[in-house]
Amino acid sequence: SSPPGLAVPRLFQRGFAAGPFRPLCVAGRKPAMASGRENHLAPLAFLLVAHCINNSLKFCRAEAMTEDMATKKREINMWAQVSAAGFLILGFIIMILMKVVQSRAARVAETNRGRMEGTLSVDKFLLKILKCFSVKTVEEYIFHGIMPKKHQVSIEFENLCATIKAKPTLPGLKGQDGVKVLTGVSGKFEAGHVAAIMGTSGAGKTTFLNLLCGKLAGTGNWSVTGTVKVDGEEMDLAALKSIMGFVPQDDVVHDRMTVRENIRFSAQLRNTPNTSYSRLRRITDDVLQVLQLEAQQNLLVGNRTTAGGLSGGQRKRVNVGLELAACPTLLFLDEPTSGLDSTGSLMLVRSLQKMTQLGMTIIMVIHQPRYGLFTLIDHVLLLGKGGRTAFFGPTEQAKPYFESLGFVMPPNENPADWFMDVMSGQMEQENPNIRKEELPERLFKEWEEYIRSDAGHEVAHTMTLRNERVGMSEIDDAQVIKAHLKDAWKRVDPPATTALGMEGLTQVLTHCVGSQPQEKVVRDIMHRLEVASSQLDGPAAKLHKKDRVLHWELEKYLVAIQSNDNSIRPVTTSATSYFVDDGSDEDYESDDSSDDEDAVESGSETERKDSRVKIFGSSISCGRDYSRRHSGSPDKRRMHGLTRELPGFLGQLRVTLLRRAIIWWRKQNTRLMFLVVVEFAAFFLGVMDSFIFKNPPWIPTNFMNAQIAIALLTSVYSLFTFGAVEELPVFWRESSHGLNKLAFFIGSNILDSLDMFLMCFGFAAMYYVMTKPALTFWEFVVPFIFVCWVASGWGYFISCWLPYELNSLGPFVSALLSFVFGGILGLPNEMDIYLASPLTEIFVGVLAFTRWGVPMEFFSYVRRSPPDTEQMPIDQKFNYIYTQQYYREGWHLPGDEDYWYTGILALSLIGFVLRGLALAGLHYTNKAKQV
Repeated sequence: SSPPGLAVPRLFQRGFAAGPFRPLCVAGRKPAMASGRENHLAPLAFLLVAHCINNSLKFCRAEAMTEDMATKKREINMWAQVSAAGFLILGFIIMILMKVVQSRAARVAETNRGRMEGTLSVDKFLLKILKCFSVKTVEEYIFHGIMPKKHQVSIEFENLCATIKAKPTLPGLKGQDGVKVLTGVSGKFEAGHVAAIMGTSGAGKTTFLNLLCGKLAGTGNWSVTGTVKVDGEEMDLAALKSIMGFVPQDDVVHDRMTVRENIRFSAQLRNTPNTSYSRLRRITDDVLQVLQLEAQQNLLVGNRTTAGGLSGGQRKRVNVGLELAACPTLLFLDEPTSGLDSTGSLMLVRSLQKMTQLGMTIIMVIHQPRYGLFTLIDHVLLLGKGGRTAFFGPTEQAKPYFESLGFVMPPNENPADWFMDVMSGQMEQENPNIRKEELPERLFKEWEEYIRSDAGHEVAHTMTLRNERVGMSEIDDAQVIKAHLKDAWKRVDPPATTALGMEGLTQVLTHCVGSQPQEKVVRDIMHRLEVASSQLDGPAAKLHKKDRVLHWELEKYLVAIQSNDNSIRPVTTSATSYFVDDGSDEDYESDDSSDDEDAVESGSETERKDSRVKIFGSSISCGRDYSRRHSGSPDKRRMHGLTRELPGFLGQLRVTLLRRAIIWWRKQNTRLMFLVVVEFAAFFLGVMDSFIFKNPPWIPTNFMNAQIAIALLTSVYSLFTFGAVEELPVFWRESSHGLNKLAFFIGSNILDSLDMFLMCFGFAAMYYVMTKPALTFWEFVVPFIFVCWVASGWGYFISCWLPYELNSLGPFVSALLSFVFGGILGLPNEMDIYLASPLTEIFVGVLAFTRWGVPMEFFSYVRRSPPDTEQMPIDQKFNYIYTQQYYREGWHLPGDEDYWYTGILALSLIGFVLRGLALAGLHYTNKAKQV
């Protein structure tokens, strides 16, 4: 047999091929044998060589392994660091490109919108401004998307009482009686009318409104008696949610979306799933036109703390527009005019009055409206102290009723203010029949006697008749035009006192119509204003500046045009004769194309204009003849009108994803700033570990600190997904109208997961470059990804379960949990204590994400580059040996002593469980606000 030395050349070749003994061995060859008489010396010579190799094998093998591993480690580090650095650079380039593309897209959109007005003459451009400003345009508007109601709804209520339940007390103590907020309120809101609920402070106006629309029952703190009937039948108002709209007092809208996007997405979520895109577009156009938001449709809504957002009145109209886009049959509004001036309130109520022409029933709580606004209301319910009725009937009969009781309204007094004075006993003139001390109790008794009389029955009969609508006066219309112009001017010149040149006037005109006019149009308008101002006398003439325009000059010019009934044909450029009608208006007809797929709207534009139905004496646009549709039994027709199928899970998920994608795209600044913070944290941590502490790269504490840092940042960032102050009220509002919570949750998670992965990769890449571990970048980053998955779940959990009033504590709670669950419960040196019993092992395994993330990194490192324990200090050697022992004594998958697949499984399950708990919190917390 061959001597043992024959097996050496393979080891020799593998171990010493690059060493100093390379000439002694050629790869794949055996040593040459002597020929002839020297053959008997060959075995002896071979054994001698083998003996020499065997004697030096131990030293040479160690040297070769060290050299090979060093070479391999250098190659791994080099390519991994290049990959990590490349990812960092690529990430920042992508972020910058996204910001550039976003800005460029905004400029292109603005340019495209500008083309819309590019070919208009100055006369038609001015007419476009007046069409955006004048309320008369709203009164004459023809609907193309929102159709007349096939089934109108009236609400009858009888002896409604509402009492706040008494709070429980200690056993043996007598509890307090509940506070009665409403007492015996009865009446009927007729279909297709505007009704207002008014009263003194604390009269239960909002409580009554919430009771009617079914929101009061969801709180669980109220005891309600009485009956509510819909079209004469008792019905659970919760069944009417699909055809009901509710406008909250606060402006609950998406700040990061434009006006048009807010209204369009509301239309998509609240209308039937088979509604075509062209119909949804027409519905959006109708809402924008009726609420006079066409010029602002492409502006971001913003909020009061951000510059460039909408004004308070415009934001309030968007708040109402979200409900009008749902085409409701019943619309409830809680103080829609609060925070608005008299002109803004008048514009809003005029728009609501227009919607009643479609058969919509509108009920709102309103606080002391001006006289012009009060006359627009059909019926008024006056509530006094304790929620008792002082009057309910047609608006024009309220004043005669109080006068019949002996009250006298002072001259030039606003009737709405006078009613409040009477009910609170603060009227100026004494009533010979009713003393002030008897108010308001005497008013309640007088009303109860009145409704039982013949006069009371007559009032109930007249409520079924529609009041004659009073057209907008020239003075009120001029005030509305001035208010619109003031909003547009303040976006360029907040004080509204600066004389603007060509550039400033161009910006003002752009805000007036939503698109930029041509330079020649602006120049022509400035010339006309120059000529008009030259004709002025007195102090006004001295205020004018050459080649400059003041706010009041353009204001007077537009009001003068409107006083000529929107007639536009320039005869002269004098200040006294501006325009005369030429009957030309074709440029402003609706460019609405027909849609064969739309079962509601079809045919040509001319057919749609000519096909009108008379409703309450007003001519409004209608599509096909509705009398032929749904011709089944009366019950089927009625149920079809009172219920509506909403989009299902997939439909709502698609809308939610698209909406979140838009919001995600517009968060570039926030995302970029947070990414900078993440990169700084990784850089700082890497510098401390590599250059200050100079810890060995395999130390588990290094991995633990890094994972805690990224977990903290990720959980704080994830708080804004469901816990943002402006996002939660929007969710509650949409949830009350049937929003699928699972679709909302999944859609929000998918888009925000992109941010989570971006920050995770950015942090890991920076930390990898700074510490230079002997791992591939993939091995290094995977544990960080799953740690971020768990951390984002904690962020969702905290934001969904933390009370809304304590929302500001979210970052503090996230930081506390990150340090406790990641640091204290995940300490590698204390793992023997945590794993000593099954109970503590389960507790730590469920809560501590570093319990799984750290061993994934640690075992990957020691497997790839095992440290030399003989050269270690005694404390590091102890740490190294016992860390492996403790972790491997804990639970792990069979055959997975390195924790790689065990960690992936555990962290994945924890992340899914946290998301499930967050979804439960989204569903069960703030339940009363989702009714």
